[in-house]
Amino acid sequence: MQPVDDVLWFCFGHRSRKAARAVTRAFNQRLKPFGLNISQYVLLGVIARGEHRSIAAMAEEVGVEPSALVRNLRLLEARGLVASEGGRGRGGRQLAVTPQGADLIKQTIPAWRRAQADLAARLDGDPDETRQALVRLEHAALALERAER
Repeated sequence: MQPVDDVLWFCFGHRSRKAARAVTRAFNQRLKPFGLNISQYVLLGVIARGEHRSIAAMAEEVGVEPSALVRNLRLLEARGLVASEGGRGRGGRQLAVTPQGADLIKQTIPAWRRAQADLAARLDGDPDETRQALVRLEHAALALERAER
């Protein structure tokens, strides 16, 4: 039997969850003065791209459960950062970033860039290699998940 310390050190699931929580906290700290968290910030960016998609598709892209995405959408709408029209049916719910939301995105970009740069500066190795390794890990986990179905 492998010692618990070895499992905690080598387990991709454990290490990736710890890293994700730490990175999330770092970004949330930088975005807090703007009243946003990283999930909301990324969601604003996805909506700002203007690619109309379903809530489920946006949740998949952002990496949250659809219920969490809907909660964040409600918060963004209540703040006047996002507007929606339509509903169920063929056209579905159409989301758009309001002018106030677009202004907030512009205001937050420097804080986001600083967070990116600060994390990159603290990495051992090349930030692009780390990013590529994270993408490979995500793809491997998705492939494993599909194979298990």
